[in-house]
Amino acid sequence: MDIDWRKEYTRDGYRVSLAGSPIIMHCHHFNINLQTMAEETLGMEGANLMVCAAERASANGFRIILERYPQIRTVKSKIELAETLHQICGLGLLNFRQVGSRRSRVESLSSHHVTGWLAKHGRRFTPGCHFTRGWIAGILSVLYEREYEVEETACKLVKGKVCKFVATERNHGD
Repeated sequence: MDIDWRKEYTRDGYRVSLAGSPIIMHCHHFNINLQTMAEETLGMEGANLMVCAAERASANGFRIILERYPQIRTVKSKIELAETLHQICGLGLLNFRQVGSRRSRVESLSSHHVTGWLAKHGRRFTPGCHFTRGWIAGILSVLYEREYEVEETACKLVKGKVCKFVATERNHGD
């Protein structure tokens, strides 16, 4: 399935749209400052707020483009589209290594946010790719019509060579 990105990814002045839906391009300067403020003032609640916002935004955008292209049917094709969208929006490279409705493994080999954070703040003591965690959860929620918890198990911001994420189906019994 070929998507004409020149048609689907448009700009009118400062407004950018993907498949007719307005989007916000990634800006590591803004996101790094937002994340720093959220973590310093709200702690884990601030990190979770970023995860939740990214989850909703990515699910909404992914759902819109899939509705526009109903011929994209297989999980494999949808995952390839998700990886492409992540890159097109300036977020970096994301690879879904193992995908399933109960558990998925995802890696980010290159992230604009990580590169910017390291240049501005250096290493962290804790993983910090909250937006990516939410983005992954949103994509999987559209694929399987379930909710997911995404844990970052390795992070380039700490000392990893790659950021690694494990997504598991959210348990509502807690």
